[in-house]
Amino acid sequence: MATGLDRIIERIREDAQRRADETVETARADAEKLLAEAAQQAEAEAADLLDAARKETAVAAERAQTSAEFSRRKEVLAAKQDAIRAVVSEARARLAAMPDAEYFEMLLHLLQKNAAPGKAEMRFAAKDLARKPADFDRKVSEIPGAQITVSPVPAQIEDGFLLVYDGIDINCTFDALFSAQADELSDIAGRVLFG
Repeated sequence: MATGLDRIIERIREDAQRRADETVETARADAEKLLAEAAQQAEAEAADLLDAARKETAVAAERAQTSAEFSRRKEVLAAKQDAIRAVVSEARARLAAMPDAEYFEMLLHLLQKNAAPGKAEMRFAAKDLARKPADFDRKVSEIPGAQITVSPVPAQIEDGFLLVYDGIDINCTFDALFSAQADELSDIAGRVLFG
């Protein structure tokens, strides 16, 4: 038979068991809630990491594409510049290889464009002095407003001429002319080749 004390003890046990069950249930619910929150947070972080990785990949791909396009443009530009230099070089070589009559006629026009009033001396390379037409000196002396004579002493130049006014040299060699007009000649050659 159960005594009052046994009943009290039994009631205490039942209350303790009930409280323990409630505590375990609360702990289980809290643990499930924490796990659910952790899972949500992990999924959000994973999504953020995936998004960041996609953005980095897109940026890297764009950089690679930009770099490849820059390299391609650089190679095309280098090829165009090589072609332009070849055309300009060929033009210069053709001028130097012109037949004597045409060559000296061109030099006479160049002299007329560069002649200034006063006494001057026109100096040629040795090879040009040797092939100069017989009437060239006369044509030079007839240029209006200038007193130009052709020097019998060769200058240290390849082609074209030097025009010397009392110590002031006007350089009309092909090197000087092509250098002075390099940008314009390159533009013209570029338009002809790639226009």
